[in-house]
Amino acid sequence: VFVLVLVLVSVLWIPVVQASQGGQLFIYIQSISTYLQPPVSIIFLMGCFWRRTNEKGAFWGLTVGLTVGCIRMLLDFIYPAPPCYEEDNRPVVLKYVHYLYFSVLLSFITLAVVVG
Repeated sequence: VFVLVLVLVSVLWIPVVQASQGGQLFIYIQSISTYLQPPVSIIFLMGCFWRRTNEKGAFWGLTVGLTVGCIRMLLDFIYPAPPCYEEDNRPVVLKYVHYLYFSVLLSFITLAVVVG
């Protein structure tokens, strides 16, 4: 039953993939992973290499990091990039901050929450 539900969700997700990022699947996959992976990576690395990392810091770091990443991901879906001949009226964080640079910023935000 789960496999059938997963297949149905995958088929229904195809138009979303085609509509976002101009139908470029590689860019779509990379942008989604850069919104969700940095908080998890920072929590893992801090837990391995810094003895003062505790459960409360990891919880709040992951919560804040994933929330900020999901907000950016939703904004990316709501405001797609316009064609070259149109003016870009998207919010500043989408207009001037590339998704790969945003992943570095998201890593520092998560790190600050875990340490703080």
